[in-house]
Amino acid sequence: MLHKQQASKLPSAFDRAWEAVGGGPADLYFPEEFLGVWSVESTLASVQLPLGPDFVPDTKVVERAKAEDLNRQVRYTVAFVRNRDGKIITDRRFNTLSLLDYYLGPGKLTAQDIAWNPNDPNVLNMALPGGLDITTRVTRRSESSAGPDRLDTSEYFQQLYDSPGRAEPKVKASQCFTKYKWRDSAAAQRESGPQIVATQVVSDYLTPYDGEMLMMRAKNSPVVIYTYKMRFWRSPKDNAVAL
Repeated sequence: MLHKQQASKLPSAFDRAWEAVGGGPADLYFPEEFLGVWSVESTLASVQLPLGPDFVPDTKVVERAKAEDLNRQVRYTVAFVRNRDGKIITDRRFNTLSLLDYYLGPGKLTAQDIAWNPNDPNVLNMALPGGLDITTRVTRRSESSAGPDRLDTSEYFQQLYDSPGRAEPKVKASQCFTKYKWRDSAAAQRESGPQIVATQVVSDYLTPYDGEMLMMRAKNSPVVIYTYKMRFWRSPKDNAVAL
């Protein structure tokens, strides 16, 4: 059993271990300006198949995105919160629930259906209607700044889809790369524009679940690339919190 003094060292120890095995920073950290709740307008600007349709494991998903989501503006809210170390991070539970409310309809899920620990943020579990369970695990991340008002973030993650009628979980691998640019609130108000703008690129990769031969032929190249344009305004419901 760990003594209290030893237990208090665990969070930072996990962070150091994560970085030591090549996982990058223990989470993505954002500037103070991001703290709080934001109204987001997101538009799917393009859907690309770099290797052609033969490498896409589920063409129905791609065709639906092209038919229903391409060039369509989506509105939802996101939150950035302060973790127990005082750093600004994305509230992954809040943000996931916000997006699912948009796509599934309000009230279909609650925060209790999403398990996530902001102080150990690399795994998020969702229990969806119909018995579908989705586990998202971040495997690698990085971030860099090209200036005082810019931030680039990258996360590689795997998702496991498990349901009662499935013989084995489906595995999906993706990268989410986002370029943020922001300005102060006074400048945004003067021009009646967003305070933060971002371009987000989500790239899907093949896994052994999709067939080992096909995965080898893809040579670790993305098979589907979704590009989103995003704009952030301060939400009237803004309520910055610490976790």
